[in-house]
Amino acid sequence: MGMSKNRLLKLIEVMMVVSSLFLSSCLSQSGTGKGRSKVSQGVTTKTPDNNSGGGNGSAPGNDNVGNSTDQIIENGKVELRHFVDPFDGTYKTKVTIPKNFTGLLYLSGINVSSLTSKVVSVRFRFGREKEEVIIPAVISRAPGIIPQTDIEVLIMDMKTRPFERIRLLYDLYDYNDYDADDDGIEELEPVLDERNSGLYCRGLKLEDDPTFSDGDSNKDGICNEAADVCQFAYAKVIDQGLVKNADGLSIVPSNPQIDITKTGYTSDSAANTLTKCLPDASDLNTFLGVTNLSGFTSLDYGVPNNISLDGNTYTYNGPYRPIARDEWEVREAAVFGTSGLFKDLMPNTPSATPSDFNKASLGGIKSFLFPRAGKMSLQANIGHWSSTNPFDPTRALTSLVAGGTSAYMDGCNIRVSNYDKNINEGIQSCNVAATVSLITTNIATGEVEEITTSNEVKLQLVRASVTNFEGKEVLFSSMKTCTNSSACGINECCFNNRCWGKELVSQCLEDAPTIGNRAIGQACSTDYDCTSICCNASTGTCAVHDNKQSPPVLCSKSPGQFCVAKEYCRKENINQCFIVKTGIDPQGKKTCALRCYNVPTFGDCKDGVCSPPVVPEIPAFDPSSDTACDEAIDPPTKFQ
Repeated sequence: MGMSKNRLLKLIEVMMVVSSLFLSSCLSQSGTGKGRSKVSQGVTTKTPDNNSGGGNGSAPGNDNVGNSTDQIIENGKVELRHFVDPFDGTYKTKVTIPKNFTGLLYLSGINVSSLTSKVVSVRFRFGREKEEVIIPAVISRAPGIIPQTDIEVLIMDMKTRPFERIRLLYDLYDYNDYDADDDGIEELEPVLDERNSGLYCRGLKLEDDPTFSDGDSNKDGICNEAADVCQFAYAKVIDQGLVKNADGLSIVPSNPQIDITKTGYTSDSAANTLTKCLPDASDLNTFLGVTNLSGFTSLDYGVPNNISLDGNTYTYNGPYRPIARDEWEVREAAVFGTSGLFKDLMPNTPSATPSDFNKASLGGIKSFLFPRAGKMSLQANIGHWSSTNPFDPTRALTSLVAGGTSAYMDGCNIRVSNYDKNINEGIQSCNVAATVSLITTNIATGEVEEITTSNEVKLQLVRASVTNFEGKEVLFSSMKTCTNSSACGINECCFNNRCWGKELVSQCLEDAPTIGNRAIGQACSTDYDCTSICCNASTGTCAVHDNKQSPPVLCSKSPGQFCVAKEYCRKENINQCFIVKTGIDPQGKKTCALRCYNVPTFGDCKDGVCSPPVVPEIPAFDPSSDTACDEAIDPPTKFQ
């Protein structure tokens, strides 16, 4: 007799459960989450060792190029599912690499093996502008998500650095969860690694954002409510200082909150103070301390508005300036909250209007802009504003007894210290692929055909990077931005706005005795005291020496005075004689004569002292000699 009907049904049910578990494990994804992840989370599945290093050209993309319909291959539809992170070997739907990356990049998916008969390339379209980069790919095998299994993957060789010319127009935002015990207070150490999985590049249109979750009840397809999530959606803010009342323009910070001149934080000049970062909170005492101000009793948006510094008046409009906020893909209430741009806003912040949905962003504080906070390497006795809790709204003025690492400072301090003004890129700069597509060329028609495209897998680009044999960063970490050695770490000096180790630079500029650079009219004792390198011995002041004017204005030192070169000595008229051509006689013979000229000549500078120029000897001339005119020259015109 066969088994009973009930037993047969139970066996079928068990088989279906096992099958569903197997399929879900094959198709699981990781990397592009819609929530906030704990900092300690990670994936451990490994792939073969890959070259890694630092990621060439780009051109505007066109979504209408090629056949845009997904092709159904013989073995089924091709779908892109994961990148393999070249730095830790894990399968992820979001991977971040430096734009000068030169290793191998793996892309996995479903039914990739069906493409073995085709010449396939991977097309990336970056940002809102859809800048396009196409990279040839080959199909190979790699360890799968499940151990002891292999899967077909697409491999791209990045040795030509195909992403190097992509502009990093957008910014990273940090959506890691730093609340260790879920008590509403963030206390975990914020990340400083640009490749952290909790960082999202806000540079896409909403239609290309796979994290978009329309959390409100009306499901309007707009990221505008507090419950909405859209972590890739475009928005941009920059750090700002005080706003100048005369023109309404805000200062762009270029210095951290440190004692720049090493004479005490409160002794810094107004010009230096204006270039420092503002606190990322609305704490009045911290603001007054950072800006060296007093006498103000409140700190709101637009208040104080009569700050007098450096001969001008300024207004406080918060620490951030929104850029092109009418173009943002995130707006209104979604700008604030755990997945927005800011955690909070200042008192008296302007409210949104029908024509300006994002006006409230003018007063945003506690930004998620990366990095949210960080530590700086500073020398001993350099005053700076920091706190032991990275997200404490209040900071205190402190200094290190010995050079080393500071406590936590506002993120702006880290950003201004890691900014390259030549290429307008900093630690927070990024770009992100809106879509990743597989394309091939139809041999019969010559047309580009799109096999499949996805906006679920994301490739983020960050600033160029170079690592040493230990895997440590040696490019941007060793080229920290500075305006003074105070912003550099122990055993470092600031030269050409970069921090250099003292093993390369023997003496800091600030520690060297100041010689020279004195203006015209200032007192001097030697020529080297003056920018003109001309010290008038009669008056004891710096004199003019400019040989580029017309006519030149020269130092003209008298014989016996000190000099650095002969052009600084006075010109003397000396008698200089030449045998010159005068014509041809009736017999056709060349004629000549001895003629003398007054020639203005610089005196000689011998052993650092001016002396009269040497008078040349008069050449021997015998008019009756048949060879008298053999050495004759054309009459000189510059002496006439």
